[in-house]
Amino acid sequence: MQNPLDQASRALEAAADKPPKEIMPFLETIRLNLEAEPPGRERDGLLALAHLRSAQALRALGHEEKAQRAFMLGFSYARTSGEQRVRCFAEHLQESFV
Repeated sequence: MQNPLDQASRALEAAADKPPKEIMPFLETIRLNLEAEPPGRERDGLLALAHLRSAQALRALGHEEKAQRAFMLGFSYARTSGEQRVRCFAEHLQESFV
């Protein structure tokens, strides 16, 4: 059986090429699956990516308020995860969301 965190990681990679309208239900499933896992560095980093990618997609779809909320959740998870690459991504996005 495949580790749920590995599954989420692969799913996030696969989602990267999807258009914003198609990616949202996909990211919602990933987030729900990750939230069922115990907190930890890897899980929180993946949750951060899922929320940050949701923020980008929501903004592209014209849902600014929802995009801001997704960004804030993603930024928070990125900071608490301790994953440097994820935090750098969140800080890069921060310039366009603040």
